Amino acid sequence: MAKAPKKLLTTPKGIFKFPSLTRPDFGTKEYPCPEGRYKVTLILRESDPEVQKFLATLNPIYADAQAFAERKFSELKAETRRKLKSVSMNPLYTEALDKETEEPTGDIEFSFKMAASGTYKKGPRAGETWTRKPGLFDAKRQKIVKAPDIWGGTVGRVSFEVGADFETGEPGYFIPGTGMGGLKLALAAAQVIDLVSGGERSASDHGFGEEDGYEGSAEDDSGFREESEASDETGAGDDGDF
Repeated sequence: MAKAPKKLLTTPKGIFKFPSLTRPDFGTKEYPCPEGRYKVTLILRESDPEVQKFLATLNPIYADAQAFAERKFSELKAETRRKLKSVSMNPLYTEALDKETEEPTGDIEFSFKMAASGTYKKGPRAGETWTRKPGLFDAKRQKIVKAPDIWGGTVGRVSFEVGADFETGEPGYFIPGTGMGGLKLALAAAQVIDLVSGGERSASDHGFGEEDGYEGSAEDDSGFREESEASDETGAGDDGDF
């Protein structure tokens, strides 16, 4: 039985889509999420060599998750297996399609999520609630304490954990009632490399490159960088491998 990697994994540089990294997303009226969740979809170019290396790391773990789901499915009662017919695996990523032609664009999209709150079910703190949030880092690997709004189009990386079965530690999940299996990519932290916020254009949009010199500090109106210790509840702490 393959075990899920215990260390944090880091994506290549990509484009953030529909990020909720500074405030939890509580869902919609039709699909509420009372506990809240932080999330981001990362768009990557599949042909990029770094993305190919990333896929070479994740694809075998996804295969292990499928094997885990198949085994769990085989343990169901015969009546349930006959009704469900087979395991239905949620994909590791989705192909982006052109809105007009509906043809693949060459981009692939990964989804990362983190529960924003919950309740301890066991132990001395059973019944108490907990909260957490993802760690945020800037391009210089400094913690972002007073984070600005992070909009779609921002360029960055994501640090994440591979979800594992609680009892066996194997990567993946299986839902007996529906026969659904898959691999959760649990958001831990994000590195903001090229920020898009509040509809403003980024530095690269204006043709600016990185130079030695002034860097934003805690006194700036943006509040983007502050070289002090962040909250203990950032999620990834200093372990995000950026």
